[in-house]
Amino acid sequence: MNSNILIVVGLVVYVVILLWDGIRRLFKNNNAETYYTANRGIGNLALLATVAMSIFSGLSYYGYPSSIYKFGVGYLSGNGGYITALMFCTIGYRLWIQGKEYGFKSPAEYLRNRYYSEGYGFFVAALLFVFIIPYIATQVISIGTGMEVSTAGMISYGVAVGVACVVIAAHTLCGGMSSVAWMDTFHFFLGYGALALVIFFVTTSNFEGGLIKGLQQAYEITKSGAHSAVLSNPGPTGTYTVVGNINNALAGAIANLFWPHIFVRCFMAKNKKNFQVMACALPIFYALCFFMLAVVGAILAPALLGPDVVNTDTVMPLLSTQFAPKFVTFISILCLCAFAISTTDSFLLIGGQLAAEDIFVHWKYLKGEKIEDKKSVRLGQVAILFLMFAMLFIVFTRPASITDNAYKLSSPFFGMIMPATILGLYWPRASKEGAWAGTVSGLLVVVVFTFFVKPPLGISAFLWGLIVNFIVMIGVSLSTKVPEEIVEKYISNVSNIITTGNSCYDIVDSTVAKVIK
Repeated sequence: MNSNILIVVGLVVYVVILLWDGIRRLFKNNNAETYYTANRGIGNLALLATVAMSIFSGLSYYGYPSSIYKFGVGYLSGNGGYITALMFCTIGYRLWIQGKEYGFKSPAEYLRNRYYSEGYGFFVAALLFVFIIPYIATQVISIGTGMEVSTAGMISYGVAVGVACVVIAAHTLCGGMSSVAWMDTFHFFLGYGALALVIFFVTTSNFEGGLIKGLQQAYEITKSGAHSAVLSNPGPTGTYTVVGNINNALAGAIANLFWPHIFVRCFMAKNKKNFQVMACALPIFYALCFFMLAVVGAILAPALLGPDVVNTDTVMPLLSTQFAPKFVTFISILCLCAFAISTTDSFLLIGGQLAAEDIFVHWKYLKGEKIEDKKSVRLGQVAILFLMFAMLFIVFTRPASITDNAYKLSSPFFGMIMPATILGLYWPRASKEGAWAGTVSGLLVVVVFTFFVKPPLGISAFLWGLIVNFIVMIGVSLSTKVPEEIVEKYISNVSNIITTGNSCYDIVDSTVAKVIK
């Protein structure tokens, strides 16, 4: 039987598993708490897996080897997962406490309540929603490209992206966060295992001396000047600079916690221990994944493909199809699916939540209309369908102006809620006016330095946006007042829970009960 046919059969089985997992949970998701946060009951392994696989993506699996091949190992500065893990233990833990105390399920809901600003909540929800659409489209585009190259055109780009959109949307729409977290755990083992197998078989099939021999060949190519970036450290700007690598690390990883699909995972943890496990385990698996991707981009690709690959995004599929046994092609495709789908389904779910819960349902609430919890979930599912069709349009038309600019702005725009979140958690003086002024000014700086003016001092548009955002927010907050009840509720009470394990409101209630007795 033709090997490509076997690949198609294997992919059909994989699709059936995805759909089965979503459909079996369809009638269990009748309230928002279950559908969007899995009842805040995600355990240690599942939380680690769903965070890791939601950070990694199809862009990681194809993009990192491609970028390292093109720019050198300095591009690994984007691996800032260590800092992300520490932020989960500090920022993420405080968000989890507030989620448990006050029922928060999304970044827009937290920020709206922390700053007592309905307008700011709607603004944040709309901002995050807009840039979710083109970003998830880039994930599906990577699946379509990978399928077409890996199967030598047997599965066309159009068929691959069409099926991927429908399957991912159906799985997410039916299964909710419980299904997403379970499949992320499956994808966690699948992704890491498949990536390791691809490296093993490509290496053993082509180098008698193993990886050391491949390293020698890659070094010779670098030494000859044919491809000077490989094994050098120019980083993302093409010239090595400390600032350039800081820019890359900031955009590539440090801002990850503030991407909406990662932010919501702070509300899903089962208990405090989850965050302790994350602090130890996430840096290890982050480093392991990017080490393997670096091996592909810095050693295997230059040694086997040479220095002249024009479309560097095809480095990974070319290696798995031309320099390894055929079944490795299938393994590589599964690995791509694991990384791309685990990011896409998370983005779809938070997109539906932002549109339904944080915009439509809350708008109705302000008008005095009550939306039943079950209907709220159905509205979220309708929003996911909208996202699917919007995604289909982008992946089929592939308008460069949308996909390229969206990728430039996604992380910077998502990251502009960082100052309001951090200062809101720790600084009693952080005010509504400061949050508005900081966020808007940061966004304007990002747009100006991305499209109109070259950023000065070699600092990226994103980093300039954050600097201005923090400075403006602090300055405006110092000149405005914050209601005392906000400080007590979102600063003092959370600090009390962290230090004593008890809410100050619980202590008051207990004291009053004793007095009454």
